[in-house]
Amino acid sequence: MSLLKNYKNLLEKKNRNFSLTLSQKSKSMINDIVNKSAEKKFDLRSKNDLTNLTLSDIRKIDKNIRGKYQKQLVKILKPGIKKITDCILNKNELSDFRIGSQCKYKKIYGVSDNKKIKYLKYKNLKSYDLPLTDELLCFSTKPHQDLSNQGFRSSMSLIFYLQLTNIYADTCLMQSAVFKNKAGLLDFDSTDFYSNSIKQNSSKSLNWDVPKAMRPGKIFVMDSITPHNSNEISKIPRVAINIKVQPRSLNYIYKIFHLRKKFKKNFSFNLEALENDIKQCAISANSLNFELSVLYLIQKKFDKAFEAFNRFALSKFAKNKIEKIFAGALYRKSYEAVTKDDVKKVFKKELTYSKLSCADSIIQTLKI
Repeated sequence: MSLLKNYKNLLEKKNRNFSLTLSQKSKSMINDIVNKSAEKKFDLRSKNDLTNLTLSDIRKIDKNIRGKYQKQLVKILKPGIKKITDCILNKNELSDFRIGSQCKYKKIYGVSDNKKIKYLKYKNLKSYDLPLTDELLCFSTKPHQDLSNQGFRSSMSLIFYLQLTNIYADTCLMQSAVFKNKAGLLDFDSTDFYSNSIKQNSSKSLNWDVPKAMRPGKIFVMDSITPHNSNEISKIPRVAINIKVQPRSLNYIYKIFHLRKKFKKNFSFNLEALENDIKQCAISANSLNFELSVLYLIQKKFDKAFEAFNRFALSKFAKNKIEKIFAGALYRKSYEAVTKDDVKKVFKKELTYSKLSCADSIIQTLKI
């Protein structure tokens, strides 16, 4: 299957992921760096070696992947990710290329200890690149979608997930869920455990499983609205890394859907033309109603913005929650970071937006 077809399926199907093979050379080099990060020699393929890792070892791996060995990992992985994304993204969309750690330790706390742990909520997008706290290393990740975590930049933000350790029944592994009818945004709560945890009723209605394609030697690709979590912390640590890439325009829809731009040197005309193009694509790719709602905000067509968002949403969102999401999309902020002043600015006559926001990506699409 061609890469363009993979991306088209990602947009149109209820199962929003696919996998590609990681070269053996890259896999070996990454494993060596993980050993260096732990500052000890161990075999990532050995169940016994993994079980004997300490929390201190896992902290070092997490910290050094994000810091000391970041440049080496970028050098290894960026060329491969560039090849994977060349068909839909421009070179500048990989300019802020960083590797994140996705480690989990093993169960060391009892159920009664959960209430004593103070979970850290991030209010600054840059904080998501910081080393993980013990709470996140030692507890399961709650069901969520990454749209808010990435500042509502794009429903098509891509996550490349590389599971480095083997799949064991006693490991805390990433799980994903297939949408029931159409892909979109599930309602969420800011809880004591996670800043945008999918509401329990919605989460329980989804079928969660560990994707078969998510194993060592594979690059598991999903997007920012793919529901995912991790299963229960158990006896064997997990080591994984990921890369997140946000489109800086909507040019990918023209490549994926084989459309031709019909823009002129007229801003209002071009917004209308882009509106028609997104509407055409959103017939089969419901998630693009998010970008359509933001385009309506730019046009100050607020009623239409709410209508498009409600098509994107998979449950009824409160009006004030939608307004905060709109502010996040204009000002590149996660949900919990949006202020009342941000919301007020959305509805002012003068259009304002932040660089690298969803609104900015729409404006960048209009360049001819």
